[in-house]
Amino acid sequence: MARSYESIEGDIAKARDNLAETLDELTDRVSPKNLADQGKAQATEILKNPVVLAAIGGVVALVVGGVVYSTTSKRKKNKAIERYLAMKEKRGF
Repeated sequence: MARSYESIEGDIAKARDNLAETLDELTDRVSPKNLADQGKAQATEILKNPVVLAAIGGVVALVVGGVVYSTTSKRKKNKAIERYLAMKEKRGF
């Protein structure tokens, strides 16, 4: 049995509507604003994890400790050089 022109035309209209709906959904999924919102939500969720917070705290502690160590070490070296130069100057070298 052959299909009628109206039946074929109706199927084409349904397919066109489905395609338009699919394109709208894809456009929403890949929109920069929506992707940014999704990334922000994921990052917020990850940062709420206590294990991640502990790891970040450990890294921060290491960095701060390294900076403090480096600063105090440099100051000690500078004072030692200043003492050496002062002593050398006193002796008349």
